[in-house]
Amino acid sequence: MKTRFHRKAAAFMAALLLSAPAARGAEGMWTFDNFPSARMQSELHWAPDQAWLDHVQAGVARLPNCSASVVSSQGLVLTNEHCLTDCLEAASPDDGNFVEAGFSARARKEELRCPGLALQVLVDITDVTPRIQAAAAAAPEGFARARDAEIARIVEGCAGSCEVETLYEGGRYALYRYRRFDDVRLVFAPERAMAAFGGDADNFEFPRYAADFAFLRVYEHDAPAATPAHLTMLFGPISANDVVIAAGNPGSTLRLQTAAQLAFLRDVELPWRIGMLTQARQRMAIFAQASPEHARIAEPTMLSLDNASKAFDGWLLALRDPAQFARVTARDADLQERVHRNLAARRDIGDAWGDIAHAETANATAFLPYQYLELRAGERSQLFAWARDIVRGAAERAKPETERLPRYRNDRLWAVTRGLQNNAQVDPAWEALNLQIWLESVRAQLPARITAVAHVFGGESAAVLAQRLSQSRLADSTYRQQLWDGGASALAASDDPMIQFVLRWDGDARAARSRYETLVAAPIARAQERIAQARFRAFELSQYPDATFSPRLSYGRVEGWSEDERSVAAFTRLGELYEQAGAPPRALTPAWERARGALDPQTVFNLVTSTDLIGGSSGSALLDREGRVIGVVFDGNVHSLGGEFFYDGTLNRSISVSSAAIAASLSHVYGMNDLVGELQGVTPAPRSETPSCDQARRRSDCMERR
Repeated sequence: MKTRFHRKAAAFMAALLLSAPAARGAEGMWTFDNFPSARMQSELHWAPDQAWLDHVQAGVARLPNCSASVVSSQGLVLTNEHCLTDCLEAASPDDGNFVEAGFSARARKEELRCPGLALQVLVDITDVTPRIQAAAAAAPEGFARARDAEIARIVEGCAGSCEVETLYEGGRYALYRYRRFDDVRLVFAPERAMAAFGGDADNFEFPRYAADFAFLRVYEHDAPAATPAHLTMLFGPISANDVVIAAGNPGSTLRLQTAAQLAFLRDVELPWRIGMLTQARQRMAIFAQASPEHARIAEPTMLSLDNASKAFDGWLLALRDPAQFARVTARDADLQERVHRNLAARRDIGDAWGDIAHAETANATAFLPYQYLELRAGERSQLFAWARDIVRGAAERAKPETERLPRYRNDRLWAVTRGLQNNAQVDPAWEALNLQIWLESVRAQLPARITAVAHVFGGESAAVLAQRLSQSRLADSTYRQQLWDGGASALAASDDPMIQFVLRWDGDARAARSRYETLVAAPIARAQERIAQARFRAFELSQYPDATFSPRLSYGRVEGWSEDERSVAAFTRLGELYEQAGAPPRALTPAWERARGALDPQTVFNLVTSTDLIGGSSGSALLDREGRVIGVVFDGNVHSLGGEFFYDGTLNRSISVSSAAIAASLSHVYGMNDLVGELQGVTPAPRSETPSCDQARRRSDCMERR
């Protein structure tokens, strides 16, 4: 699998590394207020009108790590099973595992709250570009600080859950106002074996046979939230070449970055990140071999690391292709030539490309301290994450809103407090492992002579320090809340090892952040904004902005693709699942074995579409012309990995579970007919008080009833 992945990735990612000056074909992850309806109409002979766009915008939702959609008037939300691992683990009883066994709430009272999880639905978008650009222009030497301060003022004056999105690399700024739901409850999730059928070998591949869907419900005042502006699901047939639109929140792309930025990614950042992932994965594999419990704890993270490693390997192969990277420099040269021909543009833009190249040179020394001490400090340690939020929250909340670090401003503080209230289980051995991996990397990668390293270790070895920190009392949510409420005085009085550890060198981490922002981030942001202005002069809004994990739309068709003298069909069907079944990771669960005779083998199971989506798009609604949900996106093919840099409409494909397969499995595999009825707008009849199998305290209690 790995060899085949490398060969395929090299072939397709080298093919189109250069993004076009204006989007072509189905390319683009477009904002709701700049959807290219005229272009889509000319290409596909249909495009949504404003009423369609408004309706869909009201139903698209965002989780902290995935996309989702509201699909009933009573707050029901559709997303992917793999997006809910933390919720499933937190909700599991002491003697059960909802990740492995799945979860079914057969009555509202059985729906379980997902600790710390919140969901947002976009309400409106306001262009705030002139205001931010004016504030930043008034303080060119303090560009980033002035820009961020103005963003903070805009958000502070906004009613609701608000964020300012930086679009077109600073060419446009938009205020996104959301309706936020803080009470999110688990309704249904299939067994992980079926959601991830085929395992890692099938990741980024097609044909697929995965039931990767799940349902949540949002509540207000301890009752299901009223969501009249919801999307509806269509359980009917799907045909090849149907026009579709995917609506979700794609994570991030680098399609507008310069050659200098991508060269740093190629030469420094990606090799470092791949090395870090490899090292962590090896250590976790040893940890997992110690016991079944260790294997259970490590498995989700190991799968995540495997997924990231595949993506980064593909990126690096593409960026190391000399002929194709030359096309990136050609793209820069083309825009620079356009600037050179325009006197006003030449005066306004200056040597923006040179400024970025200079900043990336400075990044060579600023990068590792920033990564190890600030951005990825204590990576994968929940105890460290809580401690840093408590320590920094005490310091930042005492400052004026405009002077705080972005994470601790009022518009984002809710996420911090929800995270601190999360009752996630903490395993000391797992904590010690991840802390030791990070600490050993700090020791190996940062010069021993810098004071920050001495402050981090305090004379202890990585192993001893990690073990001591893993015994922190921060696993107790009550204690975390006491420290948060008590502020600086409570921290000073605390003898908790993790709190004192973070306090000891937080100044060093802040200094690394400040140096990185001054030498790298701020100069690049100023230069990118000037380049964005030049791009606007040349192309206006015919381009789409890089993805920012904000609501977007992408269009295309239901269609397969051809490569290596073979054609890949657009569909798989439920009957084929049973033909593929065998040993793990292709083993069927008992519920699916029993349901074989009840399922229509011709029902479309998974499908591919030419919609332009990347990571973060998991859980996106796949919509037909009427705005009805015909599937939920859960992955992309191997070619979609190149979406970080480009879109190739002949190869890039998104992979979805069809709504028809969702309805069939809910009804015939899991017996969730009331849930299907709600999706069809039918009010469920009252149910008995008998607890469902999934809510039974002991798994054996429900085996006979099944």
